[in-house]
Amino acid sequence: MADVAAELKTIDERLAKVESVEERLIAIEKKEEADLEKIEEEEKLIEKNLLSIGSFSLKRSHVLELARGAAGAFLGVGLGQALGSSVSLAQHLPWLNIFGILFFIILLTALLIYKNDKDLIKSHHQLRYISGKVTYLYVISLAVQLLGLVLFNNFPGFGETLWKALIIGSYTAMSSAVAFTLI
Repeated sequence: MADVAAELKTIDERLAKVESVEERLIAIEKKEEADLEKIEEEEKLIEKNLLSIGSFSLKRSHVLELARGAAGAFLGVGLGQALGSSVSLAQHLPWLNIFGILFFIILLTALLIYKNDKDLIKSHHQLRYISGKVTYLYVISLAVQLLGLVLFNNFPGFGETLWKALIIGSYTAMSSAVAFTLI
């Protein structure tokens, strides 16, 4: 009986050692899984970043948004040139009407961006996000409108008419740029 009790005690000691080894293996496995998840998250972040300089990073989504915005702006400029010459309108419209068009462009664009990016905006400062995106798209639209004036041989020269023509023509460019970025 003493031999059986001694043998049981030895088995219990070995079982306790196996259990402690098993617990350490489980802890190591959990740590490795956490490290693997962290590495996968970093890989996804690296895949999305095209260029990183300090805290600035150029992501694939930024490039795609730029391409969609430019494509939409080009479409809008083409439509604007086809529907009516922004230069001739600029020569005849007073500044009050021009600023009304500009206000309408910005308001409409901001509402469309808010509607489309509502979930994304919740994690950012709303006004900063919307105004940043409106400014970004408006700069693209102005650049494409200026290029359109040159390409369509409708450049009025540098002066007041150019600014009016850019604002009037940016209406169609901006609406198309917003439509393309919402796709």
